[in-house]
Amino acid sequence: MKKVLIDGHYGTVNLNLNKMIMGRDDLEIIYLESPKKVTEQQRVSLLNTADIVILCQSAQTVVETVPLITNPGVKVIDTSNAFRLSPSWVYGLPELSPEQRRKIANARFVSLPAPMAVGTVMLVNPLLKGKIMPPYLPLYVNSVVGYSSGGANMIAMYEDPSRPRSYSSARQYGLDQNILQQKEIMHACGISYRPSLNPMIDDYPNGILVTIPMHLRTLSKRLHSKQVWETFKRFYEHEPLITVEEFEGSIDGLGGFLDAGGMAGSNRVQIFVFGDNDICLLAARFDNLGKGGAGAVVQNMNLMLGLDELKGVV
Repeated sequence: MKKVLIDGHYGTVNLNLNKMIMGRDDLEIIYLESPKKVTEQQRVSLLNTADIVILCQSAQTVVETVPLITNPGVKVIDTSNAFRLSPSWVYGLPELSPEQRRKIANARFVSLPAPMAVGTVMLVNPLLKGKIMPPYLPLYVNSVVGYSSGGANMIAMYEDPSRPRSYSSARQYGLDQNILQQKEIMHACGISYRPSLNPMIDDYPNGILVTIPMHLRTLSKRLHSKQVWETFKRFYEHEPLITVEEFEGSIDGLGGFLDAGGMAGSNRVQIFVFGDNDICLLAARFDNLGKGGAGAVVQNMNLMLGLDELKGVV
């Protein structure tokens, strides 16, 4: 039985991670919600006797915690943004490539991607790997996410009966276009320029929709949108958590609308390709608390511990 230490309660991952793994008969779960409940010596001992430590802490606290884990046999997953760009940490997105999945399985340190970056990377990576999109192409990325993305504090703000009226409509953030996920996407995909990110938070609990419009004439290969769809279909055909939805009839099947919360409660990802011979619209829809949060943690944890990758995920 593998010993799992969940250290901290900061951020969105903690919202349903405990629920996802508590019933597992192959794991011993130690949930250290507050360091005040143990002495520092006891905490350090716990950190160094677990098989894997999942850090649900702020980036600053993570930076202080990692040096305390001196046992080289202890694996670590960081759910903050502290080490997403670090070359000594493995980026926790197995669907990047078979090699990435092997890296995660053999890694000691894995950093969890941000939800907006997950959607963007999943939409861009197949085009880069297929040499369809040049790495220097300017990218414009739109996203809409539920208010759980801001963690417990934002959830309380949105669910407060006396909240500001502005919370009832979509609100755009990242207005200065200086967003950490820009560097994260560049790091994960190997693109040359900062993408323009246009993120919005809206008045619903969870779920995220990431969309990227593309003028097909700007790509390395001039393709019809259906050929782009075929590229995605091939790239993800063996990925059990990713479904590339059908090209023909998909818009009618959706009633002409793609709601951002349509995958709430799931650990899977839907990918859509719309368009014609001129403009293509790529879309990834998933749950920011699932594949964008705790679901991704469990998937990475399973790989790192040598367990069935999908146990507790599907």
